[in-house]
Amino acid sequence: MSPIGLQSLATVLCLLAIQALGFLSALAARRSDGATGRTACQWLFIACLGLVGLSTAVLVSMASGWWLASGTTLSVMVLTTTYDCGVHSHLREW
Repeated sequence: MSPIGLQSLATVLCLLAIQALGFLSALAARRSDGATGRTACQWLFIACLGLVGLSTAVLVSMASGWWLASGTTLSVMVLTTTYDCGVHSHLREW
């Protein structure tokens, strides 16, 4: 096993692609609010959320330090889609 905990460069590149796809799907789901392709973006996000979550679980079971990157991406994905940037200023404040 290599010092970084993963066997090959292809594995690392696949992991990075999963992380990038997950983050981009979160951005797409957030930006599609009110657009016609909203449902497709939301389904893509849910699928990528599962994929990133699965990769996090696999990396935790491998006992490598790479699970931190995957877990961070998972957290950032959830925060990206749920954080309200103040776009809805027409709502009544308390």
